[in-house]
Amino acid sequence: MNYLIWLMIGIVIAAGVGAQSRRRLFRPNTPILASAFGAVIGGVIGDGRSHAHTDTISVASLVGAVIGALIFCWAVRERTSDSEP
Repeated sequence: MNYLIWLMIGIVIAAGVGAQSRRRLFRPNTPILASAFGAVIGGVIGDGRSHAHTDTISVASLVGAVIGALIFCWAVRERTSDSEP
């Protein structure tokens, strides 16, 4: 259950920061997938590896999921140097 909550956090954060790709036809969902992956990684790190298999969600795992989603979403953002002239 934790993993689903972390995935939803990642998707919501990606949509919230406007990570929808506008001109990338070959990989349109990359920011959303990267943010969801970052949220899962951050949630596991925040919760601790041994606690990730339990069904309880903690504040540390939520904070880790948010930070992980933001970092991964920022890493794949569309930059001005990526655009064609």
